[in-house]
Amino acid sequence: MRRPILAAAFLCLAAFVQAQSEDPEKPAVQAPPVPPMVDVSPDLVPPPVEIPQNIAPPPELPGYLGWMIHPLKKGGMFLNLPVIDTDPNRGVTVGFMPIWVIPAKDSDSIQQIHAPSFTYNADFGFVPTYRYYLYPTKDSSLEARASYSTVGEREFYAFYQDYNVPLFGRQASYSVRLQDNVDGSERFYGIGPDTPEGAQSDYEEHVDQADLMFGLPLTPESHWTVRWANHFASEHFTSGLLNNLTSTDAEFPGIFAAHRQAIMENRLMLDYDTRDSQVTTTEGQYLSLYASDSNRQVASQFDYGRYGFDAREFYKWSDKQVTAAQALYEQVLGNTPPFWLLPSLGGKYSLRAYGDGRFRDRGMSSVNVEQRFTVADVKMSGVATQFETGPFVGMGSVFDSPGDMTWRYERPVFGFDVRAVARPQVVGSIDVGFGQEGAAVFMDINYSY
Repeated sequence: MRRPILAAAFLCLAAFVQAQSEDPEKPAVQAPPVPPMVDVSPDLVPPPVEIPQNIAPPPELPGYLGWMIHPLKKGGMFLNLPVIDTDPNRGVTVGFMPIWVIPAKDSDSIQQIHAPSFTYNADFGFVPTYRYYLYPTKDSSLEARASYSTVGEREFYAFYQDYNVPLFGRQASYSVRLQDNVDGSERFYGIGPDTPEGAQSDYEEHVDQADLMFGLPLTPESHWTVRWANHFASEHFTSGLLNNLTSTDAEFPGIFAAHRQAIMENRLMLDYDTRDSQVTTTEGQYLSLYASDSNRQVASQFDYGRYGFDAREFYKWSDKQVTAAQALYEQVLGNTPPFWLLPSLGGKYSLRAYGDGRFRDRGMSSVNVEQRFTVADVKMSGVATQFETGPFVGMGSVFDSPGDMTWRYERPVFGFDVRAVARPQVVGSIDVGFGQEGAAVFMDINYSY
């Protein structure tokens, strides 16, 4: 059950998180010590006509933020935030989210974040959710969440990563992800590049999955990293929950297996990364080449393979202009796996005018370019938070094989986005995209491109 956290919530949180993670070696401006209190008649001490230059007045929050943001006396912050989430497949979700930020005891960094929420969706009912974030070090993090809706959707999720593990004189990395998920908003239109919008159907996905990843740079100072990843999933599907759509098993009889299906994919990756930041990127290149295999002899019910790449370029024209581009490609080899394992096109991360999984086939490609302009700099506690906006264009298609790629089925999209960036680790974005089937709005947190 996907529950994207409201981007606006983290835009408000961005300035605080960044302020808590300022360079500890940079001295802060300190007010002069306050002398001992003495009994002095007010008439003998004329009021100052201006604040001394070396004393900064405490910041005052605007009225519309005062009820939302509450600094705590013992450190940290409490936020009361509304939730207004939109998703092409789920519709509108509303609710509220209190957030408790806890600083580390021996530093100015964030140690924990508690972010529960209570939301309502017309199709999926009331959904209480609890999110927890832990930052043991600056290079490691833990994310956990749990939710359960009144219509039976649920999610239990945990993810841990560490990108600074000393090994053979290099900086190794690893991650572990576990998830139990029931999502009733999934859509299926058929397979191929020309599936009609009118063929839309919905289904409920039940999945238990685990992911492992390990990476090691080729040399201690190399930008090239070799990674191995393992993905295991056990899935089954049932009729959808939406009354206004035909269930997938009725629209496409026989597409669901009668029992759970298990797959295991082992993937080998070669990554090249010169970006100045993985999250708030302004310049550099990123390339990931990968190949993976699923084999009946190794805990999988299907024999197939896949290969592809993810290429990104960030060009910084000036402090206020950045061009960002991304190209994606993926192709399945061998036997055709079930539809839910095929490459798909649509959603925030590939084609921002269509919902997740709008097009599916054995192959997928997409290209997106956007021009980001910094339109405002807001300083809070001496930290600059930049607000960016800019247009984007893109296109993408699915196909059976590379030889079947044709301009006829390319799906163009265009639109604009709004981003709030508190460097080096927080970015929230809202994307509005337009395509051949109308408009779509996506909100996300900490996705560079």
